[in-house]
Amino acid sequence: MPLTLKRYQTEALRALANFFDLARGAQDEAALDAAFRKAWIAQEVSPESIPPYLAQGFGATPYICLRIPTGGGKTLLGTHAVATAARHFTGQDRPLALWLVPSNIIRTQTLAALRQPGHPYREALQQHFGLDGLRVLDIAECEQLRPQDFGSKAIIVVGTMQTLRVDDTSGRDVYAYKEAFEPHFERAPDLPGLERIGERDLEAQPYLRRADLGRVKRSFANLLYWKRPVVIIDEAHNARTPLSYDTFARLRPAALIEMTATPLRQGQNRSNVLYHVSAEELKAEQMIKLPIVLQAHPNWQEAVRDALLTRKRLADEALSEAEYVRPIVLFQAEDKAGEVTVEKLRAHLIEQEHVAQERIAVATGSQRELDGINLFDPACPIDMVITVEALKEGWDCSFAYVFCTLQKVGSSRDMEQLLGRVLRMPYATSRKSELLNRAYAHIASAETARVANELTDKLVAMGFEELEAAQAIFPTTQPLFDAGVAVAPVLPTLELVMPESQALVAALSSTTHVTVSPRADGSMTVSFAAPPAAPVREALLAAAGSKAERAQLERTLERYAMRHDAQAAPAQLGVAFRPLPLLCIRDAQGELDLAERETLLGLAGFSLAEKPGDLAGFVPSENRHPYLVDVHDGHLRIEQEIHYSVNLDLVPIDVTETDLLRWLDDRLHERSIAQSERIAWLTKVLTWLQRERKYTLTALVRHRNQLADAVRERLEALRAEAQKTGLQLTLAGPDARGCISGDYTFEFGRGRYPARPPYYDGRYRFRKHYYGASMIGDLKDAPPRETDHEFHCAVAIDEMDEVRHWVRNIPRFPEYSFWLPTASDRFYPDFVCELNDGRLLVVEYKGAGYKTNDDSQEKRAIGEFWAQASGNLFLLATQKDDKGRGVGAQIKRLLETAGPPAFGLWASAGHTEDGLAYQQRLRGEWDRK
Repeated sequence: MPLTLKRYQTEALRALANFFDLARGAQDEAALDAAFRKAWIAQEVSPESIPPYLAQGFGATPYICLRIPTGGGKTLLGTHAVATAARHFTGQDRPLALWLVPSNIIRTQTLAALRQPGHPYREALQQHFGLDGLRVLDIAECEQLRPQDFGSKAIIVVGTMQTLRVDDTSGRDVYAYKEAFEPHFERAPDLPGLERIGERDLEAQPYLRRADLGRVKRSFANLLYWKRPVVIIDEAHNARTPLSYDTFARLRPAALIEMTATPLRQGQNRSNVLYHVSAEELKAEQMIKLPIVLQAHPNWQEAVRDALLTRKRLADEALSEAEYVRPIVLFQAEDKAGEVTVEKLRAHLIEQEHVAQERIAVATGSQRELDGINLFDPACPIDMVITVEALKEGWDCSFAYVFCTLQKVGSSRDMEQLLGRVLRMPYATSRKSELLNRAYAHIASAETARVANELTDKLVAMGFEELEAAQAIFPTTQPLFDAGVAVAPVLPTLELVMPESQALVAALSSTTHVTVSPRADGSMTVSFAAPPAAPVREALLAAAGSKAERAQLERTLERYAMRHDAQAAPAQLGVAFRPLPLLCIRDAQGELDLAERETLLGLAGFSLAEKPGDLAGFVPSENRHPYLVDVHDGHLRIEQEIHYSVNLDLVPIDVTETDLLRWLDDRLHERSIAQSERIAWLTKVLTWLQRERKYTLTALVRHRNQLADAVRERLEALRAEAQKTGLQLTLAGPDARGCISGDYTFEFGRGRYPARPPYYDGRYRFRKHYYGASMIGDLKDAPPRETDHEFHCAVAIDEMDEVRHWVRNIPRFPEYSFWLPTASDRFYPDFVCELNDGRLLVVEYKGAGYKTNDDSQEKRAIGEFWAQASGNLFLLATQKDDKGRGVGAQIKRLLETAGPPAFGLWASAGHTEDGLAYQQRLRGEWDRK
């Protein structure tokens, strides 16, 4: 079975599909910019945060980037992205894709994975294109392709950028004239951009004659230009240069999709990032181990010793795990010019630490002791790997837990790659032991603050945001384990070595949470237990030496504040946030279920098979690029052509109505409705179109992509209508089915807040946000003189004495956010608060222009119903209410006027329990949880 995608992967593909849907038919860069902005706004991102789209000279060809940090599964996402582009943009069942990677090693590994039966990447491709509808080739094997392969099979060609990226094409095989491609060009259109044989080609290929000058080259590059591949660019930050753009232009791609952790984000060559996965999302989805617990050591021997002790403690912990885990240490030795070489470290492990030789593997350019070894095999004895530079690209063993480097952190070119090796979570599932959900780093350096800064820089280089990177490093001088028990994370401290000055000593003397110790050299060690206040910070910076030292110190202080803020957050300290009851539905038989799309449809008695088949929204457009339809071995095939059109309504066709029916059903990709119902309804649709609108079957096949769009829109309309009915039955009248139950609740907690950047960095410092003042998602400082803004609502909540803590609720993540059902989807209120009296307050903020529209009225009705049923509070807040009260006053008024909860709704669902008794029992259940 193909791997089940994580939510962030599903959301990334949804954003990509939405963008392609919006971009279809775009004629210029302006149209793509509009599609880009709409696709971001659909992710509930504020318009002012969206940068302009940059076409890089590709006009109406989409050029888009998915930003996925290390450990996020870029390659798996790429396999699905090929199918997404084909389904939502090119309109092909069997697309051509060119998959470009940065090196030959990665090319070999990617090719092997895409070809290997049972591999998740191969299974993902087969899920979309079938076992027999797929062909994966190395770019060097392109001569094996036959004309009939195009359209009948999805073709994935794997190559490197270096193969294609040249100024002079005459010396590269991919651009060379090949007789093997003659059959392909027998019916090729004479496109003006096709490369033609020139003088340099005659020199490079002696068998060409002067009579061939000016002829279209029978080359693979020209074949790509004709067929217009979808181009997947792995590690795309290496391909953002004018020469790269010229290279892509020679291929005339249908679309370009970048996959990278570190896209260019500034300047004229920056990427058009369409979706950004945060490190917090990867952590919440159990893909990576965080934080990285860092210990600095005065010498390399102690670093090695503690790395071994850490591995041993983790190995003992792993014995209690349900799945097999063998923690591994990655040692980074110095090169031959250094003190601690591979040979010296290996001898130390064997002779001084008494490690059995078979437990050690060396992986360097000359010693490849990991080749052919399956580190996941329980019979494998290796639990220590020694390397100097980066491990083999693509090497991926999630059992790597401990990283120990004996090199200088700032000068190591390969540390990002090695750090990435210890971040991946075994089996992409959190471990039972909290110790096994972290990674560990032991560094041979006595300067903890400097090392923490340098490791943070490495994480930024791996695709982490500055805030994420600072909070991911947890430096500690405390023992990691005490008497066999994990030491709970404590608030981080900061130790600085500063020159002694009267101004600094005076500033420090009036400060709490600081200790000062003189040093023999006349300087002093200053240890902070909390971020210093502004006067002390200014004195520290004034005491620093050079401008570069001040800049480094300022960055150290900023990162320490971020780190401290994260660890001091109530969520991180284990402070509980009272569970929120979710809205439920109780059916006529008394069975309880969550109020979401499927249950609302069931309550409304929705049956697709019983719906009429009229499809008035289907009006074929002749202004779109036409599709040529052919039949090959009983399979539908469509190839997009730009320069000529044929009236395919007059072409005899062997495609049957059953073929089209199955294709439409697959294209709907709607598994929440039984296939028998889908087929019954689609049959009605095709019958109606042919009888009532007089379309021929050939015409329907010709415009089947537009037909699929119309069918999908009609299905959504039918379903929305039924959901609206189901919601009305849930909320309205004396027999309303809505209720709450202690069995269906949502809880905020540590590691359950997958916020996405940009994070809040405004002037106001929030005191009560449950996940800390820095880790606030989807909230921006209000623009100057802008008073109608949700930021002011957040400030009002934060300043209320009645509020214990609150959360900025994240939209589109139902597993990690509180939500309520609507007639169309889900509603994620802006703010969720726990009050000091134990009640919950949910606040949705609406600007003055939106407070009375249908969407706001629906949310108000749903929120107030939930509040009444659960005994909690809901407010649709505005800048000013009809009495002129501001947000703070509106909340105060609600708290003052909220009476005892009414539980008549619960009783009407067939339960006679007293409302107050029910409330007490429910709160007792919550407290026990």
